[in-house]
Amino acid sequence: MARRLVLAEPLRYTIADDDPLPAAMAWCAVLRTRVIDELTLAPPRTPFRLTSNLAAASPRVGDGGYCGLVARPRDVAHALLTPGALEAAVETPGFLPRDLTPAIDAARRALNSAAAIGDPALDVLPPDGVPPQFRPGRGVLVARPAPAGADEFTAVAASASPPPLTQVALVDPVRAPHALNTRVAGVPLVLPDQPLHRAEPVRLRGRARRRTGPNSIVPAPGAQIGIAGIWLAYPHTQTLAPVAPDFCAIAPGLRFAHPVGAAIQRGTFNPAGAPRSLREFAPAGARAIALAPNLGLNPAGGDLLRIGDPLTNEAEIVVSAGFDPVGDPNAAVMLRLSAPTAYLHRVPGAVRDIAPGALVAAGAVARETLAGDRVLFAAAIGALPTASMLAVEHGSARAAYYHATQYPSHSGGAFFHQLALDADGRFESPPLARVAQLRIIASHPLHPAQQIDVALDYGGDNLLAIVFS
Repeated sequence: MARRLVLAEPLRYTIADDDPLPAAMAWCAVLRTRVIDELTLAPPRTPFRLTSNLAAASPRVGDGGYCGLVARPRDVAHALLTPGALEAAVETPGFLPRDLTPAIDAARRALNSAAAIGDPALDVLPPDGVPPQFRPGRGVLVARPAPAGADEFTAVAASASPPPLTQVALVDPVRAPHALNTRVAGVPLVLPDQPLHRAEPVRLRGRARRRTGPNSIVPAPGAQIGIAGIWLAYPHTQTLAPVAPDFCAIAPGLRFAHPVGAAIQRGTFNPAGAPRSLREFAPAGARAIALAPNLGLNPAGGDLLRIGDPLTNEAEIVVSAGFDPVGDPNAAVMLRLSAPTAYLHRVPGAVRDIAPGALVAAGAVARETLAGDRVLFAAAIGALPTASMLAVEHGSARAAYYHATQYPSHSGGAFFHQLALDADGRFESPPLARVAQLRIIASHPLHPAQQIDVALDYGGDNLLAIVFS
């Protein structure tokens, strides 16, 4: 304990200061990230909030989209080091909720080689990247070597030249031996910018007409319209060329945040077995449905069921997550679902078992997704039929099934998946999302083709007037 002499004439005080607080017990940032609107690449204009499952941590939200958690590292060491233990999410009006847990898990490291007592640095994998986890002055947390041991907390040391990306120089040498694959975390865990997705899609409505004289204009129902390219962010529309429109509209919205590379299959989904019926009203977002009979359903889950009339726009395929068995095969059961329902379903709604057939590969998810997204990106997905059924991650715990609708497109001088124009030349696109601007090609047999770049307004109507001259 240190002592200080303080003079305040004519008095003299001797003050005994507290011992310095151990670094692991001092409050500091333990998680940090920045959220942006994926279309503007700027922070959202609406207030947002960060939530987590850590009672010992407090959320903080700052300017510029920055947010995170503050806590005493010792209180949250297990959550910082253990995959899946730290859950967090960002919510803001007008955007889909974003789960930060996968990014948190990706930010952790593990020892690539054992650490001995006195080692001045750690050898970790994967290598430090962007954003860096181990800048000089930041904390380093190393998992305890045994249940009876203690987590080590120190700081990253500065060095004359940047160390290899797999090396973490330490202010305090290693105090206990640590085996290969021991978990390591930077403090704070620093996540890349987290793009937020707009919650509601938009539609492009328009009218095609053609000029027949200096003072006359008539509808052009024979026009062809197709998307030749897209821009994914508004700042890119003036600096980058458009990219191929490799995306399609889906219904319902994505049930899961399917990872990039997740398998997509196309096929038929036919009813099988005797009809079932809902026994209770099921609102949109229901995590369980009451139905009967239960004969043939697997109490452990995994059954595919279609709820609703397939001739309507509110039929959906759901996956069961099991139910509590009953002795009567005709009795109603409360069937849990792997994901919430997308639509409201009334009693006595039709429920049919579904047997997927003739599933064929249709590519892989090509752009990160959030649950609720209304579009799916995959290379060359426009080669599929205009309307089809897609299975994503079929056969896994995250299997989901969607109605897919292709957008009108233009490629190689030809038009595909054409919109229906009425006699007055009016048209409407399928729902559009996650795209800032479209490059549209419009053609009519009696006039030259036109190229039109259309920036989408996610806060209002999107009207396109096409006039062939």
